[in-house]
Amino acid sequence: MTSSQRRVKQITILSIYLVAISSIMLLIVINLFPPKPVVIEDKVLVQSLQVVNSGKIDLGNGKADFWAEIKNPNDDYGVSSFEYSFILKNFNGDEVKKNRETFILPGDKKRYVLLLDVSSEYELQGFEIAQELKWTQLSRFNLPELVIRNISVGDSNKAGNAFTVFGILTNASPVNLKNIQVITVITNDEGNIIGVNQTLIRDVLTSGSRDFEMIWNNKLDGVSISDIKIYAQSNVLSDRELLIDLQQSPIFDR
Repeated sequence: MTSSQRRVKQITILSIYLVAISSIMLLIVINLFPPKPVVIEDKVLVQSLQVVNSGKIDLGNGKADFWAEIKNPNDDYGVSSFEYSFILKNFNGDEVKKNRETFILPGDKKRYVLLLDVSSEYELQGFEIAQELKWTQLSRFNLPELVIRNISVGDSNKAGNAFTVFGILTNASPVNLKNIQVITVITNDEGNIIGVNQTLIRDVLTSGSRDFEMIWNNKLDGVSISDIKIYAQSNVLSDRELLIDLQQSPIFDR
């Protein structure tokens, strides 16, 4: 055996010893200082949707409108579809539950849902939101930007001079939007809601604008209108056709 072969053999034996010693040391360290388990929550911590307020508006024509205000305290999580219920009771004590579906976007602190043109014999007994919600994560930077301008009130020639709110909606989002829900809330000097209405605007291209009007079947004569708020939203959490790049899959149920 030459000196070169002897050196290679020694290096090989030394390497084997080093690997064996390293393995033994690693086992000792693992046993003495086991790694702390990484706790992965199966549900991201979110706060439940909150019902801020609800109420009834007697229209004076045998009909009434009901409304509820919902708040989403989560800035990065919304719900693409959930059920809510207005619980009503009539003069005879008969209780009915009117179920509807809606959505709420991340960080939406003032979301109104409406139940329109119900017999005024009913009183509002309660308002409920479904408990099992499927939350979807979406950055607030990806939410649609909808601008309402040129708001005015007056009488509509289209509906026998009924009270009407007019406005112009502009889609300032970088994407086209298929359905845009617009809700109007009117309050008096005391801050009480005295009128609500809603309409749906379809197929508004990016940077496009659309006129809209909401017509009331009842007159608002003799009331003091202090403020008119108009809220526009598009359900980008489920509209994959138009916002596929922004859409993320639901991450958990609650």
